[in-house]
Amino acid sequence: MNQKHIPNLELCQEFDTLCKEKGIVVPETEFIWERRMGNWSLVKRREEGVPYFDTADLKIYIPAPLVSEQGEWLSKNKCIIPRYSNQENYTGWFATKVNPTLNILENTEANARQKLINYLIAEGIITKL
Repeated sequence: MNQKHIPNLELCQEFDTLCKEKGIVVPETEFIWERRMGNWSLVKRREEGVPYFDTADLKIYIPAPLVSEQGEWLSKNKCIIPRYSNQENYTGWFATKVNPTLNILENTEANARQKLINYLIAEGIITKL
């Protein structure tokens, strides 16, 4: 699996925390970060309805949205974000309708989109996915 299409664990953890704090229901994602016995792994969701916390197996699940899933959330929320790249090995996003000075640079498109989504949720611009 090409992990460039999925944000890193830290951004997904921030996303999960923000959604819980703001009461935002996260649609099921095709991939999840799974913690089992202290180690995190990126895994494909095995079946519909797998909970994010399963006390029987002592596993913790965090959504790991694909770039395509992130795009659906951004378009649903009418956040028009043109993409640009201004540094080698970095992908940049500029959110003109949200904040004209916002400049997010990350090493992958998935990380850049997730950082933007996290910002939009933290600022109360996105309230539903």
